[in-house]
Amino acid sequence: GRQQQRGGVQQVRCEVKISSNDQFLVAVGSVSLAVLMVNRLMTGELAAAQSRVDLLGVAVSSVMLLTVFARADIQAREKESVRLAGVDQDEIDSSLPEASQQMLRFAAQTLIKVAASTKSVAVVHRGKTMARQGIMGRAQQVELGPIVEKACSDKSQAYLADLQILPGRKEFTYLPINTQAVIIEPFGDSSALIIGADKVRAFTGLDLAMSPVIARLVQQTLES
Repeated sequence: GRQQQRGGVQQVRCEVKISSNDQFLVAVGSVSLAVLMVNRLMTGELAAAQSRVDLLGVAVSSVMLLTVFARADIQAREKESVRLAGVDQDEIDSSLPEASQQMLRFAAQTLIKVAASTKSVAVVHRGKTMARQGIMGRAQQVELGPIVEKACSDKSQAYLADLQILPGRKEFTYLPINTQAVIIEPFGDSSALIIGADKVRAFTGLDLAMSPVIARLVQQTLES
């Protein structure tokens, strides 16, 4: 898509790309529908056989058009990325064995590197801050608020796709104040992997599927 740079923020326009073969199918399908419609309007009573042929033609033409549009490469407009107001951190609880520290760092950096919009990763285990990786906020400890506690008690992932519109955003003081989206992946009592992004609705289905896998790795590392 065409990209525009405006004040350090990248914007991408929405485009629909249709191949030449699909353009041909669109033309044939559209013309066929038009011809059938004109034929129906200009012809009086139709024999049952002719009516069935017309219906079949409408169905075939409609399928052709639907197939093209279902196959079209539609690039959804990307939301704006923002520069997060925070400081780069590389903190792992030093009381952990060296192998565990390395595994936590690996888990957090995997999330940051695989998902382009992931900028912040925090790990809290039984209420204790175990890791702060990436761009973090002013609070040096992860204080669990109602949103994270509820995710932990429900034992289910919480995805806050547009954090800034939620009153509860104030509990995430350990993340940059302008964090745009958050995944909370619980893995035990008062234990969670918290992932922050620099863009609204930043996380894909793959990101949402990967976070519980990483959370299980973190849990095994901390509880082994």
